[in-house]
Amino acid sequence: MLSLALWGNSYTSIAIVTFTTTRPSKRFTTQAFLNKPPPPLPNSTNHPSVIHDSLRVLEWDKVCDSVASFAGTSLGQEATKAQLWRLDQSYTESLRLLEETNAAVEMHKYGGCTMDFAGIDVASVKSAIQYARRGLPMDGNEAMALVALLQFAESLQLNLKAAIKEDADWLQHFLPLSETIMELVINLSLVKFIQQLIDEDGCVRDSASPTLRRSREQVRLLERKLFQLMESLVRNEMKETSSLINARATYGLSFGGTCPYLFLPEDKDSCLTAEALSGNKLSNASHQTLRKWTLYIPKANHPLLLQKHRQNLQKVAKDVANATALAKLEQAPPVPVDIFVAQKTRVLVITGPNTGGKTICLKTVGLAAMMAKSGLYVLSAEPVRIPWFDSVFADIGDEQSLSQSLSTFSGHLKQTSDIQSHSTSRSLVLLDEVGAGTNPLEGAALGMSLLESFAESGALLTIATTHHGELKTLKYSHDAFENACMEFDEVNLKPTYRILWGVPGRSNAINIAERLGLPDIVISTARELYGPASAEINEVIVDMERFKQNFHEHIHEAKDYLKLSRDLHTILLVTRRKLMEHGSNERYRKMQEIFEVAAVARSTLHKKVRQLRANVTQTSRRTTEVNHQYLPALSRQQTTVDKREIPVATKTANTFDNNRQSPSEKRTKLPKVGEMVHVSSLNNKAMVLKVEPSKEEVVVQAGNMKLKLKLVDLVT
Repeated sequence: MLSLALWGNSYTSIAIVTFTTTRPSKRFTTQAFLNKPPPPLPNSTNHPSVIHDSLRVLEWDKVCDSVASFAGTSLGQEATKAQLWRLDQSYTESLRLLEETNAAVEMHKYGGCTMDFAGIDVASVKSAIQYARRGLPMDGNEAMALVALLQFAESLQLNLKAAIKEDADWLQHFLPLSETIMELVINLSLVKFIQQLIDEDGCVRDSASPTLRRSREQVRLLERKLFQLMESLVRNEMKETSSLINARATYGLSFGGTCPYLFLPEDKDSCLTAEALSGNKLSNASHQTLRKWTLYIPKANHPLLLQKHRQNLQKVAKDVANATALAKLEQAPPVPVDIFVAQKTRVLVITGPNTGGKTICLKTVGLAAMMAKSGLYVLSAEPVRIPWFDSVFADIGDEQSLSQSLSTFSGHLKQTSDIQSHSTSRSLVLLDEVGAGTNPLEGAALGMSLLESFAESGALLTIATTHHGELKTLKYSHDAFENACMEFDEVNLKPTYRILWGVPGRSNAINIAERLGLPDIVISTARELYGPASAEINEVIVDMERFKQNFHEHIHEAKDYLKLSRDLHTILLVTRRKLMEHGSNERYRKMQEIFEVAAVARSTLHKKVRQLRANVTQTSRRTTEVNHQYLPALSRQQTTVDKREIPVATKTANTFDNNRQSPSEKRTKLPKVGEMVHVSSLNNKAMVLKVEPSKEEVVVQAGNMKLKLKLVDLVT
């Protein structure tokens, strides 16, 4: 029994293919049965009108076309556009798409596992499937296209196995795609069989002609087997899916994108998933830095501007005569913008000059959010943190006309109303020129009210551009607001296209008009009229900014003084401890010297007393012998002398001993713990800590010192 599994699409479930060789021709008989419609094209969507309009003004369709252009097949391009355009992915689907994109990027880096279908005649494969659906003949070229696709799948499996065998770590990198690829069943017998019948040009081989009749019977017998095999062929989704993933990966590599840290707004830890996907491991400090931002996109590039710049470079580079133009293009690439939105911010108000880049900034944020949701890399050279937005709504009016101001204003109001109705707490709202197209006072009042409603109960993040000065003051009365402005070089009267955070900007319309050549009388009159009308608001904003700047300066100064006082306090504590340790050590050393000298003196005194007692005893014994032997006559007189000398000698010896401990100072009983005693060697009082009666010793504390002394060293 032959079997075949081939990368097909998810819209076909059953198919039959039967080969009939009646003559050396290019045709085969095929049959097919289907039960699902083909995939919808990007222009046939079920998006609500407001979402469709938002995608249109953000030019999401152009980004989809740009990504699809990296697909190697026409089917892959159609599938890429359809998948990117729908934007109805759940959070889990978005993470899965990022996993697939990351795995495809790793396969590109490895080199042998790229899913590039550029060498496959997809048109012939598509024709074969369509013929199979209607039971029409299939020619030899279409059959060989199927063989090429099977061989490509086999080669991809072999390369993937070789990569995993070479380095086990590749399995983890390829995991999101490896299981699907390895589950494919490639029937090499069928490939060999088709190659035996059909040559490379798609014709029946001459070697099949002598047994043509027998071959017909064999082919009829194989029809039932091929019926089951073609079912796997047309049901498999891998061909379109793999081409789509390959397009996403190639797009990210081509423009130098970064895998975004996608997280749910309610789940602050979900950004760990993105770290697991990305090859860039961040330190804990980097994580803490990113976690304080709701939206963090440093050096973000607008994808269409970057693509156009590279196309211009390639176009000019082909012409040697345009070397000067090439140098200018290389020196003036698109300026990336830094988007830093703190956790507490719900509404960001961007102001600045006309043609300063406010609208491009809005579009860059919107496209980055949709690219992350669709599994694409965000065009930023640094780590990116983006919430998972369920929808991106935009009201951007690029076409402005004084003759249609009323209709334009009404259209903006209708679009804004629809956005407010459909947006949720996980939506991103982008509003360009809030309150424009009507009376400035009414427009400013309406804009303030609208933004306040979004801040209180609207989308997760609202970004609005405006020229109304009143909207700049919302930051100072509402913590959920933040100001930013597009930088303007007032010396050269040119925008720098860089965004400044926390600072409200000015439109500089009069300066720009002057630079564009309006008459001096018009410019001077405009400045006279502009001064009184806007002085009050500008002064308030300037005063607030000055107060805020002074406040932050005082805060920083206070923090510096606090740090200095803490450092001084620490130094004082260390110095005090060192002084106390030094003083205690010095006193202890001197006391030890005194105790050593006293011990030596006490030992010498005891020795002298013992010698004196021995001499006195010996003298007394010799005197007695002399009295008995030589002076019997003077015995009475000598006895009298002895009675005088012996007590004197004894008294002298006892005097030395009593100098150490006289009867009047000797303690008659042991001291108690806690009792204050006088230490003769210290000539100071000490407290008894411990008493050892058996050793006639006590442990006392004098100041910071603990000493062990004999009872004889204590006096009452």
